[in-house]
Amino acid sequence: MENNWLVLRFNMKNSTIFLSCIFFFHACGKESQVEDILEPEEVITFEKNVDNVKTAVRQTNDGGYIVAGGRGGQAWLLKLDKYGSEEWQNTYSLSDFGYNRSVVQTSNGGYLYASFEGIVKVDSNGVEEWKNERYSFYEDAIEHSNGSFYAVGGPSGGQAHLVKFSSNGALLTRKTFGSQCEDDIFRSIAETQDGMLVVAGEKSHGNQSFDCAFNFMYYKDFWILKLKKNGGIIWEKTYGGPYMEKADDIVVLEDGGYGVIGDKCDHDYDLGKCGPRAKVLYMRLNEDGYLIDEQSWSGLNFIERLPYFSITTTAYGGIAWAAEHKKKGSWIHKWGPNEETVSIFTNGYGGFDISKTMDDGFIIGTWGGILIKTDSELYYEKPTDE
Repeated sequence: MENNWLVLRFNMKNSTIFLSCIFFFHACGKESQVEDILEPEEVITFEKNVDNVKTAVRQTNDGGYIVAGGRGGQAWLLKLDKYGSEEWQNTYSLSDFGYNRSVVQTSNGGYLYASFEGIVKVDSNGVEEWKNERYSFYEDAIEHSNGSFYAVGGPSGGQAHLVKFSSNGALLTRKTFGSQCEDDIFRSIAETQDGMLVVAGEKSHGNQSFDCAFNFMYYKDFWILKLKKNGGIIWEKTYGGPYMEKADDIVVLEDGGYGVIGDKCDHDYDLGKCGPRAKVLYMRLNEDGYLIDEQSWSGLNFIERLPYFSITTTAYGGIAWAAEHKKKGSWIHKWGPNEETVSIFTNGYGGFDISKTMDDGFIIGTWGGILIKTDSELYYEKPTDE
């Protein structure tokens, strides 16, 4: 222990001498490498209209962004640099239809696009490599660390489904999940810390004395499952009461467990009450799926069926989510034990997609096609009228 301390002190002493020498030469007009090293990294923020509804977005390995949408009835990808300037765009042989879409960058530098019509894989320049339309109704997709792709969605025959693909698009596994009621849907999928899968969605339930509700979209529970890599169930849980709670997105928390975002409506069997009563609903679960925290926020703009919630973690161990406020537009909210609580309201209609970026900020895609890049406190440069 004493020897280690002596080595450390010696290194610090010599570092001090070295820095003193550098500062001396800098005073004589030489450029300081130390000042370059200590210079804080620029945090770039912007707002950009990509003229495309239902905008999914992810940061890419080069610091830019990949945007997924639809154009002319076809799947569409737009590649931006870190400033939000276009690098390329392309459309694909996969049709564009449905409420949702997702995009991820793959381990070989390409991109995987998933939507209601199927999945398509493109290379790093946006050139189509393959597509698979055999099963569809997809809401989300990921590349797993084992090299396979997983897509989730539904309803297919009234049930949710998980589909596993090889890296070249071959179907490996398909499994369905749910009850005898209509409209069970998986909305989101993530790889867990132990290499398994966790999925979130909405599961239908009965209405009073009926086993299955006729107005099934208003009788749902948060539905979370942890699955093995071939779809076997490790655990499955639902959360909610007699009315409506729908999970839309899930994130794996760095300190363990899961954060889930969605909405709720305690309509008391009067479906028209969801307009004034609907709330954003957040649940935190432990590794085994047990509820350890629940929070809700009033002011949600409730629209039947539309999945426009998204969730991510912050750089300081907190949570950020995106939704739609009934009066103020796109609604972005963050909080955590080590940071200030911040809410912003902006253009865009809905909070279709939010994820943390390399500079500890956030990239946000909206239902209305507005793309927003913020810093860690949700600040961003707004366009000025010329």
